[in-house]
Amino acid sequence: MPQEIPPRLEFPVDVTEKEYIEASLIAARRIGSLRPTPVIVAAAAALCAVGLPIMLCVLGLLLAIAFFTMEPANIRKRARRDYQTYKELMKDSVVRLYADDVRTDTALVRLTDQYALLALCVETPELLVFLKDRDRLLILPKRCLLFFLFFGQSNCLALMI
Repeated sequence: MPQEIPPRLEFPVDVTEKEYIEASLIAARRIGSLRPTPVIVAAAAALCAVGLPIMLCVLGLLLAIAFFTMEPANIRKRARRDYQTYKELMKDSVVRLYADDVRTDTALVRLTDQYALLALCVETPELLVFLKDRDRLLILPKRCLLFFLFFGQSNCLALMI
């Protein structure tokens, strides 16, 4: 039986509701419904600047309002609802970072994600968010990586490589 290579890093992860909502908004901005926001803003500004009928200007303003307030509010609401399921599934989770993949183990599920198949990784001051697809996120709060942050590493992605 082959011996398993030990992980480069292993730590428990406990994602808060606030972190989950923030990760959901990041995913929506990068690969989801908020991705076309800059185009919508430009279209709204163009409709108002053209000076054609007032109806086009109102339409431009409604587009801007929808993409700046209504859609993010819907994403937050959905994320709050989804967090309840996430919290139960990922209770007492442990993340193990290997050279080629990341593994998440809980009492209910074991997830293995190869780095090469992750669509995107976004690093914020508080989070590392790996986007597998539109519905699948791996959220690593940096507070769970305190040992490495304590030693002055500001770029957590560099730690994994």
